[in-house]
Amino acid sequence: MRFAFLLLLVTIPASIFAQEGYEHFSPIAHGAGKTYVTTSQGLSAIGLNPSRITPEAGTSLVVSVFPVSGFGFDKGPSWSGDSLASVFNLNGGNISNPDRKRISNLLLNEKMSGRIDGEILAIDYVVPQLGTLAFSWTTHAALRTDIPDAFLNFFINAESQLLQYTNSYSGFDFSGMWYSEYTLTYAREMFHSKDFLSSLKIGGAIKYVSGTGYIGLDKNNRFAYKAISNGTSIDVNYKVQSAYTNDFDPKNIPTSFSFKFITNNQAGSGVGMDIGASADFFPNSDGIPGLSLGTSISDIGSITWSSNATERVANNLHRDIKSSGTISELNDSLKALSGILTHISSFTTSLPTMFRFGAMLNLDQAGMSLPFFASKAAIEYDAGLADVVGSLSHPRLGFGISGEHYNSVASLRAEIGYYVQHGQSDLTIGVGTTLFNHISVDVATAHLGDLFASEARTDLALALRVQF
Repeated sequence: MRFAFLLLLVTIPASIFAQEGYEHFSPIAHGAGKTYVTTSQGLSAIGLNPSRITPEAGTSLVVSVFPVSGFGFDKGPSWSGDSLASVFNLNGGNISNPDRKRISNLLLNEKMSGRIDGEILAIDYVVPQLGTLAFSWTTHAALRTDIPDAFLNFFINAESQLLQYTNSYSGFDFSGMWYSEYTLTYAREMFHSKDFLSSLKIGGAIKYVSGTGYIGLDKNNRFAYKAISNGTSIDVNYKVQSAYTNDFDPKNIPTSFSFKFITNNQAGSGVGMDIGASADFFPNSDGIPGLSLGTSISDIGSITWSSNATERVANNLHRDIKSSGTISELNDSLKALSGILTHISSFTTSLPTMFRFGAMLNLDQAGMSLPFFASKAAIEYDAGLADVVGSLSHPRLGFGISGEHYNSVASLRAEIGYYVQHGQSDLTIGVGTTLFNHISVDVATAHLGDLFASEARTDLALALRVQF
């Protein structure tokens, strides 16, 4: 990573609109207001709530193999191969005046944040009398870039701003990570009855994590500038850690799902686990619950990064810049604040740990049924428990309604929802079908409102399953 870009990234707090982990593999819940912990079922519940991996009644085996599998992406307007490569490959580590303005514009309004998730293989099997076992191989790549617009506007106009104003920025975050997970999940129903509490299910998962690349900015950072007589005084403090495989090509960064996401090389490895539980209440005469509760903690664990591991540290560096200097001299002065780059043996980061809690109400049993569809309403609270991309930076609250019309030839599904996070919100929507009770296809988006924006985010969650 080039210093000029890293200096800019000192000011990055986390994007709230980059989707998180396994969420793209559960399009029904994705479209129903991001209510994953109760709305997800079968393969879609892997990584979200392991207690719910048991398929729908009448199904004992579900298979997903790429390209008939699950995948998804959430990309800002600047998330493109040309944009990412141009940022990460500045010529000789130098940044020109046009470069500085171009990069700042690419990063305004969180436009470069995004993620891509792919499911290579997943199998879900009900073991009679024992429970449900599932295995999955998934891959994830994400970049979180939410820079305060106030700072970016300052950076665009640094020539005049540096000499006239005083300001300070601190506590910023930047995180990018690319990794694969190999997960074994088990769920079991502890009891089943016709009483008030009709069912209790628990589940857990263990996973091996293979890391391809990582870059992260420590939250304990600061960028400050102060106008002084005939110049500007600048102070910086930050630490950036990075690691990547030997075959990682920053000039050809994947920006859509492809086989480039499948690699045998490792930059790091680790282990993790998921735990979850769900309970059903108020069953009707057919045993269908009127209310379900669910909770989970996913991606508990860490990755140790060792391939090409580096650490760049600027420990309270100070520089005075003369007002009479040229743009070239200004850039040279900023470069002097680059800190010290050290090659280290390894470092460890957390997995993107998440907490989820939610409830789902059967609207038909509550006397609020919708025409044509058997319908349910769900609500969920989510919170990130780690300081890496994939774990929410701010808590999220989602609400959604889902419905299904059953038919032996083609069952139809539809979902709509709404979520709020850190003062921002958006609509979600999804549709799906199951053909001949064996082939399921679902698609959803969590940025319905953004589709009509001038610089829209692009979000898609898609899952194709074969079930028996």
